[in-house]
Amino acid sequence: MSRRTTSLAVASLAIGSLLTFGSATASAQDHTGVALGFIGSAVVNDWGSPCVIDWSVSPPTGTTKGACFFSLVFKRAYGYADRDLQAMWGSSGPTSSAYFDFINTSPTLGSPAPAVETYFRKLTTARQIQRGDILAIGATDTYAGHTVIITGPAAEILPQVMPRYSGTKQYAVPVADSTNTSHGCNASYPDSRWRGPCTGGYMDPGAGTGYLRVYADSLTGVLLGFTWSVTSSLTSYYSPSTRPFRIGRLFKLPTPIQDPVDPPPPP
Repeated sequence: MSRRTTSLAVASLAIGSLLTFGSATASAQDHTGVALGFIGSAVVNDWGSPCVIDWSVSPPTGTTKGACFFSLVFKRAYGYADRDLQAMWGSSGPTSSAYFDFINTSPTLGSPAPAVETYFRKLTTARQIQRGDILAIGATDTYAGHTVIITGPAAEILPQVMPRYSGTKQYAVPVADSTNTSHGCNASYPDSRWRGPCTGGYMDPGAGTGYLRVYADSLTGVLLGFTWSVTSSLTSYYSPSTRPFRIGRLFKLPTPIQDPVDPPPPP
């Protein structure tokens, strides 16, 4: 397994300023802070299966990928166990396709609550994006999907980078995820896992930070397609029909399920 240590500085964010909870118990860091903390301190940070992070050692070690990286840091941040995710989303480890479906069927931000709570609110414009939001890419016939944690607001890209499309605006979105495919090689929008020059360098797979690029309608601001990176390319754009994605904000997280308390012995 590869061993690497990064020097990423991590700033934690108060839970209450980001999420709307029922009465959920939360740690001193939100899920974004936990993800960045792992990326910044882990000495064993690999990509693959089985997906696991050992929090009992300091610094932590882990082998992660895709959706399970989000699930692991999400549980760590809010004191959840497998049974909590099972109760919320029907699985102790939802796939990226499942997270996409939950966000896709969620109410838009500010809409009335659904009949069955999804614990997400769907975002529709680039300007709504903020730290802690989750971007899930749905599965297709040739792609299994992917999940990333957004680490900051979307920033409009000026001048626009290829590919350019009439009637759209481009936004760089900072993310944390676990992947074996670099989010490009770009000095302004770097991927923390890239090593060496753009030509001749290599990707160090595992959890790290990078940038996606989303496209929005220039008049309405409505989200359209995306690219995997902000690196200039002629053919990197994914339309909603070729690789659908949704961005959701965690909402009304429940209190972690408690172990039952045994009654006292009879007198």
